[in-house]
Amino acid sequence: MLIKKYVKYIYSVSSKPAILYALIGLLLVLSYPVVNMHTDSDGSGWLPKDSKKLIIKNLYQEKFGSDEIVIVYLTFPDTVSEAGHLKVLKQITDSITKNIHGFESVFSAYNIDRLKRVTGTKYAMQMKKNYFNANDKYGEIIFLKQKLTKDLIDDRAFLIDSLRNTLRGILPEGVKTDISGTGIVFDEINRLSTTDSIKLFSLCFILIILLLWWQVKKLSYMLISLGLVFLTMIPSLSLFGWLNVPFNMITMTVPLLFAINFSSYAIHFITRQTSNINKYVTNKIPPVFTSALASIIGFGSLSISNIKIISQFGVLTSLGILVGLLILLAVGIPLTVKLVGVNKAVLNSSKLTTFLTNYYKKLNHSKSVALFILVISIILSAIFVFPKIRVDTNMLHFMKPNNKVRRSVEYIQNRYGTANMIELMAVKTDTTVLSNNDLKAIHKLAQKLEDMPGISNVVDYRLWYPVIARLSFNNPPLSKKLSKAFLTDDRKYSKLTLTIPTGSVNEMNNILIAIKQTIKKEIGSTKMAVYPAGYLPLYIEQMDTIVKGMLSGLALAVVLILVVMVVLVKNIKLGLITILVTTFPLFSIVLIMYFLSIPIDVGTSIIFSVLIGMIADDALHIIWNYRQNLTLTGDKKLPTNEIFSRSVKKIVYPCIVTSIMFSVGFSVLGFSNMSIIENFGLLATATIILAWVSDFLFFPALLNIFYWSNNK
Repeated sequence: MLIKKYVKYIYSVSSKPAILYALIGLLLVLSYPVVNMHTDSDGSGWLPKDSKKLIIKNLYQEKFGSDEIVIVYLTFPDTVSEAGHLKVLKQITDSITKNIHGFESVFSAYNIDRLKRVTGTKYAMQMKKNYFNANDKYGEIIFLKQKLTKDLIDDRAFLIDSLRNTLRGILPEGVKTDISGTGIVFDEINRLSTTDSIKLFSLCFILIILLLWWQVKKLSYMLISLGLVFLTMIPSLSLFGWLNVPFNMITMTVPLLFAINFSSYAIHFITRQTSNINKYVTNKIPPVFTSALASIIGFGSLSISNIKIISQFGVLTSLGILVGLLILLAVGIPLTVKLVGVNKAVLNSSKLTTFLTNYYKKLNHSKSVALFILVISIILSAIFVFPKIRVDTNMLHFMKPNNKVRRSVEYIQNRYGTANMIELMAVKTDTTVLSNNDLKAIHKLAQKLEDMPGISNVVDYRLWYPVIARLSFNNPPLSKKLSKAFLTDDRKYSKLTLTIPTGSVNEMNNILIAIKQTIKKEIGSTKMAVYPAGYLPLYIEQMDTIVKGMLSGLALAVVLILVVMVVLVKNIKLGLITILVTTFPLFSIVLIMYFLSIPIDVGTSIIFSVLIGMIADDALHIIWNYRQNLTLTGDKKLPTNEIFSRSVKKIVYPCIVTSIMFSVGFSVLGFSNMSIIENFGLLATATIILAWVSDFLFFPALLNIFYWSNNK
């Protein structure tokens, strides 16, 4: 009934060009928010919703100010004396204080040297040890606390640029400068995401044009295909503006995903095999619609993530595919019917169809059983090794080894140890003030933490108290400022600062767990609570939330897509075979990840949800044609191989093109500047290739086994 009404709509619209072109114009006008695409300005989208650690982080900022630390590392030539170090540090401190207004404090060995006048050399050396116990005696460290602003990420880029220029004008020749901090790493990944998106999308689009030409071999048809892709992409990309979704490491792949998906749909529509519109619509719409529905479900499963950026990605991609599909149905197919005739290239025999025809003829029962055993063995092996795949994220490894920011951080770790700072916030559980005994207990905890492996530079209020007490007589404002850095005016909150090694989420989380255990042991019997605060604990939680959320979303997507497949084929046994064929590539990817030691991280955890709709594309076209051939032959004694061969004969050409398009589209991600995107591209390309093998080589073998009676 719906097909008949839709065919009438096609006749009506395609026969009235004015209406068709008016619809196209209206779509482009409604796409004006595409110009409002923007990058992430504050990073808030990465934060887990309703997170206790986020509440603690916000409370920490309310009580102690910014937790955004930028660290400058200076490596001096061995000819420069300690006095020379201090002279340069004084110049830097004065210049930053006077000329750069984005930092609220500057702290270095120069500040410690000035303490000698107040507390003497012995105490100053103790303070220096607690703050600057670097491995390299020729190095100096400067801690800068960035002021909190609305647009923290945008402001930081200008701030770091100003800092570099200031240092360039002060530092003597031969002094090496490295700037680090969690914000710096985050900014670099964001920058790479933006530059990668432009470069990779351009390369992908060029390859799509070449593939379209190879497919249609006619300039007018190629231009129509490109027109369909353009017509669907612009409104879909305008959702960035409509939904106010920023460009970042996750959403950078969206234009590429749209280009690949919409090019695939265009290929199927442009390969017209009949002049009968009713037959054309019946052959094309159901499998394309179901394939799009599978993609929508796969992408949509990410919308349940507890991380705003991931849920935005899921909503953006699923709605984008839906918008693109509706545009193709409303405008694309009527335009194709009007401008494209029967594509004879699809009907011509090719080496590939000849190869497949011979393969199906030779595919006997014993060979089918052998292939079935191979498929089941791979699936069982994947199920066995899946729990052994590391679930971890290392933000530093998002960047390739030759990246300047990554090299700088690794250099710092090798020469200076680490300055990966974490804050602990202490508070009485009954919200009363912290007594002197409480502060002593916190100081004792700080000493215990400093004895733990990997932890260094533990600083608390008691360490600074001698300075604070002496300054209270001759410089009360400075004394109060120093005191507020570790103890609030109402004495209800105190803090400790320490450094831990930079590493993966799991490595840092293990250290955090050990810290919590020490805290429980030392102050568990008191009425105090000490919470890890600031950015680092929240970062650990958000990376863990992203990966686990994506895996749970994938489980939901797989179930829904499998239900869709069974409904499409209207045959439980045939539906289950289709499910097995479709999920086989995903299990194969699990084995590839295991043998190449690729972890499940922020990038790879998304791959299954992104690809499940794409790998279902060929299978859905095959099963739709298979069902139609079963109906047309009406001869249950016709061999299964013969029915399958007839089913794929007319669709193998567009299916191979779309598979190549998918694999080529994802392979360009191998040119990314980020390892995480490179791994995504590698796995996605392998998945598409395996999906084609599964659809055209394993599928008939499974049908041969479960419909063996048809072959007798």
